[in-house]
Amino acid sequence: MSKDDVNKAVSDGDSVDAMLAEWRSEWPELDVSSSVVVARLLRAARLLEELFATRLRRSEGMPIANVGDFDLLQALRRSGPPYALTPGQLRRALVVSSAGLTGRLNRLEREGWIERGPSPVDGRSILVGLTQEGRASFDRTVRRHFSLEQDVLSVLEPRERAAIADVLRKLLVSLEQDAR
Repeated sequence: MSKDDVNKAVSDGDSVDAMLAEWRSEWPELDVSSSVVVARLLRAARLLEELFATRLRRSEGMPIANVGDFDLLQALRRSGPPYALTPGQLRRALVVSSAGLTGRLNRLEREGWIERGPSPVDGRSILVGLTQEGRASFDRTVRRHFSLEQDVLSVLEPRERAAIADVLRKLLVSLEQDAR
């Protein structure tokens, strides 16, 4: 494949098309067909995370440092009143290490999003819960976040969204089973 062919792939497609064209040019017998999907998933995930993180840090009210913190706050908010979970429940919901969770909890507590205290059911256990101010600020933020998700996906037809959701569910079920 000539440099002109690689340049055409760049101008006609996305960054993955360009990468695949470069591989075909450099090492034609190497099978990189899996990257048609995997590289696009990874690149889209990185770009979405970057977009979401930028918006979360710039949000009105209490800014959220990153998407990981947002995920933790979502888990607490989804849990329903009293909007509190144990660290073990949070680790399972977020698929995060103990050290990673501790860092998030320390930051979110310093910033006023959460508070930690003994469980009323088991005094040996700790509960992590949203503060009143944290919940009010998160409720405003999450509405804007889901609106942004809708805007991002507006380039897709409803049937395309459904098809993508179905195949990604199948892939995720397999990956989650392997991770257990």
